[in-house]
Amino acid sequence: MAVTILHGNHAFMTDAPAKRLSLPRVLAFSSLSIPLAGVGLPVGVYLAPLYAREVGLGLELTGILFMLLRFWDIFTDPVMGYLVDRYRSPWGRVRHWVVLSVPILGLATYFVYMPSVGQGPGYFVGWMILFYIGFTLLQTARSAWVPAIAVDYDDRSRFFQWAEIVSVLSMLFLLAIPVVLELAGFGVGRMGQVAVMGWVLLIALPISAFLACAFVRDEPVRGDKGHTEKFRLRPFIAALRNKYLGHILLLELLSGTAIAVTSANYLFVAEFVFGLSDGMSSLVLMFFFIMAVCALPLWLKLAERTEKSFAFKAAALLSFCSFIIYYIAGQVGGFWPLFIGAFFNGAAFSAPMVLARSMTADVVEWQVSQTGENRSGIYYSLITSAYKVGSSLALGVGYLILGQWAGFHPNEDNSPEAIHGLLLVFCLLPGTLYLLAALAASRYPFTRAMQQEVAKSLDPRGPEIMD
Repeated sequence: MAVTILHGNHAFMTDAPAKRLSLPRVLAFSSLSIPLAGVGLPVGVYLAPLYAREVGLGLELTGILFMLLRFWDIFTDPVMGYLVDRYRSPWGRVRHWVVLSVPILGLATYFVYMPSVGQGPGYFVGWMILFYIGFTLLQTARSAWVPAIAVDYDDRSRFFQWAEIVSVLSMLFLLAIPVVLELAGFGVGRMGQVAVMGWVLLIALPISAFLACAFVRDEPVRGDKGHTEKFRLRPFIAALRNKYLGHILLLELLSGTAIAVTSANYLFVAEFVFGLSDGMSSLVLMFFFIMAVCALPLWLKLAERTEKSFAFKAAALLSFCSFIIYYIAGQVGGFWPLFIGAFFNGAAFSAPMVLARSMTADVVEWQVSQTGENRSGIYYSLITSAYKVGSSLALGVGYLILGQWAGFHPNEDNSPEAIHGLLLVFCLLPGTLYLLAALAASRYPFTRAMQQEVAKSLDPRGPEIMD
């Protein structure tokens, strides 16, 4: 039975069967989504408003700093991807990188999530740089792990589906924190809420790293402590010239920007447009993510029956429609109108991210069949970079538009015109981006039939289950 084994930079065939990981091992791998969610939700939803308002940096300065940090982070992503691809250990291809990310991300989390009032830009920038290094290292290593342990077109979707489910469940737990604190009468404010989220991340990070490294295979490179090849731009240029990856990068840029605009402005919209407290805002977000979990299997089933690109397009179109609903709901205000908008927006939320990463794994396999080289670390680092370009623009440009064009400032009394401008930014920018993403997805050229031919050339026999 032939199956591709990756040694160094080359692929060769062996007689070992391709084995599909059992569900418990998939869940052990998916546990890495817990700390990643502990980064993604607070950074996307809570940290920017926290530093802009409670810490006192101001809306425009916070947006500019986040944008500059994200752009710096974009340049480190390909470097991290290169390191993951090139430097291995007796533990395997990626386990050591997961372990290394734990102390880096853990230390930075303490200072980023627990600032004191009046901290300046230097404090914020310094700790966020270290924070993003640890986060990028963990995220890139996890994503680069998937092509080596998922065995076919739909198995990759299975990995990312479970990873997304664990991620969303983790977000639900984090979102419950403001609700519980408010209902229990603890007046800790947003500073205290974010601090509790930080402690959850600090506890979950080493536990999830242990589960993934202990129970998920990561074949070691025998007799090879690592590679010493110098950093070169050629692999990155070749990756960017890959027409399939380029298409996915566009999808990731559009959807990532849309998500970041929504996340960065959600608490402001919930408070100033819909009149909700932090606890009630978090309750709506909890329902949003419940819908994301419940709807994701339906999107993946649609992808199995059609194409991943078709399912992506359908989800993007539903997201576009949800922002029309948000705008109409904003004219009414209150809990239930926001709840209705979150119902439709949440139903479409997870599909673009999961499908884009599953599509990337297909392209990694195609690239192995063409060149004999595995560049999954570089490919996923570029995907992460595309997402971060979007989020940096969303925070920097989005907050500048809010402050300068709409005249909205969270620490001041805002006119009805400023609040309406906030609603327009919240609805118009993401809605337009999702519509463009749907159009781009309709032109994605890589099909299921093409992937099956690639898989057949690499492994003529089907996958087996590994307990």
